[in-house]
Amino acid sequence: MPDDHNDEFCNQSIRPWILGLVGVSVMSVLWVVLKRQEIFTPVEFETPNVPKAVTSMVGEPSFPRNVMPAAMAVDPNLQRAGLTKATPNGGMQLVAAQVNGGGFQDSLKDAVNSIIPTVCDIHARRIPRAARQPVVDAQNLKFVPPFDGVIDKFIANKGYEKIGSGVFVDDRGYILTNYHVTQDATDVMVTVFGTPARDYPAEIVAQDANADLALLKLKTTDGPFVEAKIGDSSWTQVGDYVVAVGSPFGIEQTVTSGIISGNRKSMVIDGVRYKDLFQTDASINRGSSGGPLVNMKGEVIGINTAIYAPTGVFSGTGFAIPINNCKDFLSANLGKSYAVPLDKKGLVNVALTKFSHLQQGPVPVHFGIEVMAVDSIIAKQYGIPVGKGVLVNRILDGSPAAIAGIMRGDIILSVAGVEITETGDIPKVVTHFKAGDNVNVRLLRNGKADEVLVKLQ
Repeated sequence: MPDDHNDEFCNQSIRPWILGLVGVSVMSVLWVVLKRQEIFTPVEFETPNVPKAVTSMVGEPSFPRNVMPAAMAVDPNLQRAGLTKATPNGGMQLVAAQVNGGGFQDSLKDAVNSIIPTVCDIHARRIPRAARQPVVDAQNLKFVPPFDGVIDKFIANKGYEKIGSGVFVDDRGYILTNYHVTQDATDVMVTVFGTPARDYPAEIVAQDANADLALLKLKTTDGPFVEAKIGDSSWTQVGDYVVAVGSPFGIEQTVTSGIISGNRKSMVIDGVRYKDLFQTDASINRGSSGGPLVNMKGEVIGINTAIYAPTGVFSGTGFAIPINNCKDFLSANLGKSYAVPLDKKGLVNVALTKFSHLQQGPVPVHFGIEVMAVDSIIAKQYGIPVGKGVLVNRILDGSPAAIAGIMRGDIILSVAGVEITETGDIPKVVTHFKAGDNVNVRLLRNGKADEVLVKLQ
């Protein structure tokens, strides 16, 4: 006997079942798309309202946005790349992205491209004498003697030893290097790199054994030569990125990078007392002496000079003479001024607010005031925080400050746009400019802020 219920089921249409399966499939696809959109939207459509500093969850790493992924460095055509982190299940989760051209890589590349054409190799002949041994002083800082008797090249049937590096400081063919590079030289040749590289005879224009500096001049009518940008080493701080260029072990125009590892106020190396040496972990070796240490703008901020080398090779600690310590030597022999330029408002175009870490500048100028620190009593009287500005205690008659109208009792807040917080800041600031410069001075008088221009003498 036929089963009426089975016939009724069999006679039902399967269309609703098919539609239901299709609906489930569509919903699944939409869910996958939405989840992918949730992952990628913050990367592809980053809004300006998103703060740059991203706080990660506890236990998870954060990635600074100015770091370029390695894939981008390999493929310059790559427009976007992602930084990823491993997830516990072995998958990869996109957590950040960077557009082509990260800031650090670009600045390093630009610095290298700027300085490379200005660096040269120095070769020399010398009066025959007993070979010098590496000098190790009480601080175990080792100078490798520049002359080792090994002939690097023959020019006009004369043998020359590679003794160091140098940097063009004037387009007329003047080169700055170390005194210990040239001190025993009787005949100097300089290799200037280009297409092709060329060798030029050079004369020693000036030497300063106490400063460990030497100035060479190419004996040629060729030129102009590419002149390095001279920076202001007083802005340099521990932790700043730097690039060193030279020819360590004869490997021409080698570029190394690192940071400023420390500031050494006074050191005696090979019988010479150095002041305010920069310590760096950028590799410096035999043949690097006299080469430039540069900042991320491609400006020379030091001359590579010595290494801590118990084994005779670089061990992670090198030293450079700050370029400001070279400026008196250069000014005396080149007749150039190395003052920091000011704009029309008397402001320096440098994004710093404090000079407390600065060395004394290279240019002697006259300002004409005596100041006191802002202590708690003065701060309460003037309604300002302790340590903000300095109090003018005395004005020298006929001085630039007096001519500009600065008065006893004024609070000087900034000079040339640089915040003043200590009594020694003003001399450090103004000695970075030259006589005749109009320097902006922001001050507080009778509870009101004002600005005056002081013409330095």
